[in-house]
Amino acid sequence: MTADQADEVMAGYLLKGGKMLAKSCKVCGYPLFEYKGETQCVICPLAAPGGTLPEPEQAAPARQPEQSPAPVAREPQGRVTEELERTIVHLCERIRSEQRAGECLTLMTAVERGTEALARLGQR
Repeated sequence: MTADQADEVMAGYLLKGGKMLAKSCKVCGYPLFEYKGETQCVICPLAAPGGTLPEPEQAAPARQPEQSPAPVAREPQGRVTEELERTIVHLCERIRSEQRAGECLTLMTAVERGTEALARLGQR
């Protein structure tokens, strides 16, 4: 799995409400996630031959057509925005102490994608 693919998977989990933790996977080094009450590495199962992990899009319940806009619809978006902001700060802290150039580039790419996601959320 490439770093770009890993970033895409992690971004998907963040956008679907997953929480990136300050702990890293002991096998692959990517951040662990809390998703649906479970702490898990979202990269290792996908990197294994034939490995799968339910993507957030598959795990989310099917959306029903909306009859009228709900006034609380912005609430989850606010939580996602806050979590993305905290995650970006955490990634920046990791960049400062990272000695490996490749890992530093991966973290910087994740920061870039996180800021792009924040910008998209702000446009809604």
